Amino acid sequence: MNGHMKQFCGVALAALAFAFSAGDGLAQTMAEHFRNKTVRILIPTGPGGDRALYTLPFASVYGKNIPGNPTVTPVFMPGAGGSLALNNIYSVAAPDGLTITTPLGSVLNAQVTGDKSVAYDARKFKWIGRTDDATRVLVVSDKVGAKSIEDMKREEIIVGAVGQASETYGNPAFMNRIFGTKFKIVNGYGASGKIMLAMLSGETQGAFSTWNNVRSLHANDLRDGKIRVLLQIGLAKHPALPEVPLLLDLAENEADRQLISLMSSATLMGQSFAAPPGVSPDVLQTLRRAFDATMKDPDFVEKMRTLGIEYNPMTGEELTGLVERIMSASATVVERYMATQASE
Repeated sequence: MNGHMKQFCGVALAALAFAFSAGDGLAQTMAEHFRNKTVRILIPTGPGGDRALYTLPFASVYGKNIPGNPTVTPVFMPGAGGSLALNNIYSVAAPDGLTITTPLGSVLNAQVTGDKSVAYDARKFKWIGRTDDATRVLVVSDKVGAKSIEDMKREEIIVGAVGQASETYGNPAFMNRIFGTKFKIVNGYGASGKIMLAMLSGETQGAFSTWNNVRSLHANDLRDGKIRVLLQIGLAKHPALPEVPLLLDLAENEADRQLISLMSSATLMGQSFAAPPGVSPDVLQTLRRAFDATMKDPDFVEKMRTLGIEYNPMTGEELTGLVERIMSASATVVERYMATQASE
């Protein structure tokens, strides 16, 4: 069994036993609810990034683990730095479990900072589960001379971004204000894949992305030295990047550690899934237990292995607790964080 799965499986097995062994009546009712229906997964980016990389194999297996075996269809809905899809789920989609979304990791931080594109309350979403966390990295092209944080304070590096509500903007903006780096942020790229292509073509010089996106889609560029990883963002170093500096380790005092921890906490949201606020407890229970079953489904495990995609699942109950903890950051820390995200 994958090492990442050990902690997850105890909770998942207990939950599955409750839902489908002790809950035959619920399963039958839910089978009638979902039979011959289509569940849409709104992806808040365009094709080509790690959001699609995770969602497509998940969607291909998820339906068979939902009672009634509905069709599951990914729908790309980019816009507003990822907020368009979330706003749709929050205010437009029917709360029947037939429309869910996979929010960007910045879903909480964008709300905390009061970004104008946000028209949702993340605490009211019905969290289904998370397939993986999402260590973020700064990668630069081989044309960039900078090799350290001190170099980045002296050398301007042009980076692409989706929009202000996206971590592709938030990460470099944060570093400019806290560490004095000189990132020049260019908004308007539709997805992570386009940001990486802009760097590789010479249109930009660097990109903030997830490590899994870089290692899965740009392994040859890493191997050939066309790009290199300068920094990682998370609450702990990724096992594959032991020599790459962690942004949190650059904090010079406790106040800065708390601030960087809030910014870095978005990586824990990772590849998560959520349903609209009004979804009934029975529908939510069904979606969560189907998610748990999918994480252990041999077809899903094989797809992830074949694609070389890491995964570190978290149940919907655990994810809900995580959201509450992140959203409970002190007013002082939130105020400082908001100041780092103001337009440059």
